[in-house]
Amino acid sequence: MNGLLKRYFMLVLGVLLIAAAIDVFYAPAEMVAGGVSGLGIIILSYSEKYLGFGIPVSVTNIAFNFPLFFAAYKKFGKSYIKRSLLASILFSLALEILLVLPEYNGDTMLAAVFGGILGGTGVGFVLNASATTGGTEIAAELIHEKNDRLSVSDYIFLIDATVIMLGFFVFGAEKAMFSVISVYISSKCVKAVSVGSSYDKMALIISERPSDVISCLRTADCGKTSGLNSVCMYKNEYRNVLICIFSQNEITKLKETVKFIDNKAFIILLDINDVYGNGFKKF
Repeated sequence: MNGLLKRYFMLVLGVLLIAAAIDVFYAPAEMVAGGVSGLGIIILSYSEKYLGFGIPVSVTNIAFNFPLFFAAYKKFGKSYIKRSLLASILFSLALEILLVLPEYNGDTMLAAVFGGILGGTGVGFVLNASATTGGTEIAAELIHEKNDRLSVSDYIFLIDATVIMLGFFVFGAEKAMFSVISVYISSKCVKAVSVGSSYDKMALIISERPSDVISCLRTADCGKTSGLNSVCMYKNEYRNVLICIFSQNEITKLKETVKFIDNKAFIILLDINDVYGNGFKKF
């Protein structure tokens, strides 16, 4: 039950953050950060200019997303679509409710930065709740099912790029460039929240003295180390490959320790997002 409450709390919080990013930063600055909400900002501007009244972003969100949800029902499953449908409805409501917040009409760069941070963090929370607010992701999945020559992420990029290009023609080049900056910041925040913001490292160590390296690393209290058997293709002989997980600030200690034991060792360093299990984060 606690897990379910946490999931829906993240969903609601994520939706509120995305809506705040649009109402406070994106819409006033006329920035189009891709997706259905970006299309909604374009439609809002056009309808105000040519119809004499603005079609709310929330209406565009519902009009475009509901058909996508029905089309994707079989592919994504009942639970996912139910959560995503709830997120989309809450998102549309939040877009209207948060109009009471003061609009930011200052520096466009600041609007791009903070809009990206708020929106990206919100999307990350929604993804962690195993849902989506709809739009780009579902459309990309459906297109990929019909034509798999490109990956889902490629289709997401193409859809967002198309919306940003529309924004270029409607709001001008400068606003489009700020939109690209905001999308980049948003993507980094999505990754940090949904995948993990840890900046741990993993080292693959190939040494002729693996036992001594492990012993010395343990004595130096440098990371957590285990080993795998592998074949050295250059000499066609078995070697132990040590896998060491350590923090960013231990990188110098690790290299110096391994070099002290075996200055002919190979060390391959990799970035990792998160580590789960004994001695690390809980699942």
